[in-house]
Amino acid sequence: MSENTEIAESPSEWQQWLIYVGPLAAYMFVSSFIVSIWERINIQLIAGDSPAVALTVAWARTFAIAAILIWGGKTLLRRFPFQIHFSSILFGCIGAILWISMCNLNLESKILTALGFSTELFGSRQAINPWDFYEESLSRNLFLVPRLSLLVIGVPIAEELFLRGFLLRYLNNGDWSRVKLESLDWTAIPVTAAYGVLTHPSEWIAAAIWFSMVSVLMLRSRNLWDCIMAHSITNAILGIYIILYQDWRLW
Repeated sequence: MSENTEIAESPSEWQQWLIYVGPLAAYMFVSSFIVSIWERINIQLIAGDSPAVALTVAWARTFAIAAILIWGGKTLLRRFPFQIHFSSILFGCIGAILWISMCNLNLESKILTALGFSTELFGSRQAINPWDFYEESLSRNLFLVPRLSLLVIGVPIAEELFLRGFLLRYLNNGDWSRVKLESLDWTAIPVTAAYGVLTHPSEWIAAAIWFSMVSVLMLRSRNLWDCIMAHSITNAILGIYIILYQDWRLW
C-alpha cells in the first residue's frame, strides 16, 4: 500500500472526535436545542409536558446518531472490526437482572433518607407513559419506534463509543486514537463507574455496578463490540420489562 493511500485512509482528528464523541453529544444536545427553539416559538410551552416535543426529540436524536454512524461506520469498523462473543450476551442478561433488582430495592432513596436528605436530591427520570401521553395509537407508535431504537441501539453505541472508544483511551494517552483496548487496565472500572453515577444519578448504585461489570467484560475480551452488545442486551430487556410492568421510572 502506498503512503498516499495510508494517509487517505487515516481519519483526521476532527473525524475521530465526531465518530467517537459525536453520537453521545448529539443525543444530549439535540434535545436541549429543540426544546429551546420550541419554547421561543411558544413561551407558554412546558416542554416536558408536550407530546409533540417528545416526539420531535426522539426522531431528531435517532436521525442525528444514525447520520454520524453511517458517515463514520467504515472508519470505525477498520479500527474496531465487528466481532461478538457469547460472553457479551451473558453479561447483558445478568446486567439487566442486576439493574432491575437494584432499582426495585430502592436503595438510593433509603440511603438518602437515612442521611437526612430528600429522595429527590439527585432528581429523577422523566417518566413518560406513552399510553397516557399519546391518545392516538399512531402518535404513540411514532414515538415508540425511535424511543426503543435509541434505547436498544442508539444509546448503547453512543455511550460505548464515548466511554471505551474515546474517554478511557484519552485518559491512557493524549494521542488517544492510537491507543488499543489491550493497553487499558483496571482503572477503567472506577472511571466508568463514576460516569455511570454522574449520568444516572437517580439510579447511581445500579449504574455504578453495571458500568463496572461491563468494564470487566472489556478487560476480559478487549473487544468494543462486546461492550456494545452487552449494553444493547441489557437495554432491550429493560425496555421489555418497562412496557410489560409499566415501570416508567426506568424509561
